[in-house]
Amino acid sequence: MAVKFLAKIDLMRNSNHNESPLLDQITRAAQDNGLKFMGVTSLDVTRDGERYQTWLDEGRHAGMTWMANHMAIRNNPTLLHPNAKSAFVFGFDYFLGDKWSLGQMELTPKVAQYARIADYHKFMRSKLTKVTKKLSEILGEQESFRITVDSAPLLERAIAAKTGSIFIGKNTCAIHPKQGSFFLLGEIISTWFDPELILEKQSTHQNRSESGGCGTCRRCQVHCPTGALDQDYRIDARKCLSYWTIEHRGEIPREYWQWVARYIFGCDICQLVCPYNRHRPASPESQSLTKIDSIDLLEMATMDQAKYEEIFGGTPMTRAKRSGLRRNAIIAATVRRDARVTDLLGILSEDEDPTIKATAKAAIDFLTK
Repeated sequence: MAVKFLAKIDLMRNSNHNESPLLDQITRAAQDNGLKFMGVTSLDVTRDGERYQTWLDEGRHAGMTWMANHMAIRNNPTLLHPNAKSAFVFGFDYFLGDKWSLGQMELTPKVAQYARIADYHKFMRSKLTKVTKKLSEILGEQESFRITVDSAPLLERAIAAKTGSIFIGKNTCAIHPKQGSFFLLGEIISTWFDPELILEKQSTHQNRSESGGCGTCRRCQVHCPTGALDQDYRIDARKCLSYWTIEHRGEIPREYWQWVARYIFGCDICQLVCPYNRHRPASPESQSLTKIDSIDLLEMATMDQAKYEEIFGGTPMTRAKRSGLRRNAIIAATVRRDARVTDLLGILSEDEDPTIKATAKAAIDFLTK
């Protein structure tokens, strides 16, 4: 059995990444499940782990203290799974067709595109489970796998970049040179390893090339409304709108309010202005998964738990919790002078939720100055 299996692998081996029958089969399995196969790589992230630690030491992770947990695993992903040696990386195209304009504010605040579709943790895991079954068929039952979809302390963009299919841009997003950056990533950690097929082409970031690179382009940095991209290839969450509207618990500083009125949850600006996303079409599968079409600020600012679960249940927007979403709606309505909500600020300033109470009082102050 072992000899037969090794002979099978021998036939599949090919030093050319694009002509490997093995990788072709994985590519087809991914496509059949609405995913893009980015490639397979080893789990060595030593250099990236050092950069990540520097980023943490500088405090750029803001209040996300959990990002400093499980550092042993982050630095050595082989600890994620017994005898782990490689990672198969996959992407789901979630682009819904948004365009960025510096002109007049839209009629309703935007929501980051990934958050308008069904919870990716669930549907991507389901897709990767099917791909894993195919991998088991191809590689043999002696190999074992672990699926991760933003569910393990893995430096997944660093892992993805090691496949050679993508590079990390100045906006810190994983960018595919031909298909842009609107991809949700998922990995299958594996005990399988074949050095002839494990490619570790490192993107240099120095020049535009066939494999990618930002070159001298700084559009994401220029258009970032809050200055969060103040250094190339490094984001400061303390200034990031996505951090304040999603991860932060409590009041949002007044300096970010005007942008909460534009993006009520998350922010896509640094991706929408990127040349690699300029001409890309919307993803039909992502559009079919859309659950949030528009936001009503009054409904969002005043919703109880039942309404919160009815509107946002099963979407990534629950990450901000009901309190965070109500807070964001009050801020957006205040900046937009939405009388339906601002007329209720007196009542909201007596809310039992301390964040809502403080935000409503700050909103009253905002409108009277």
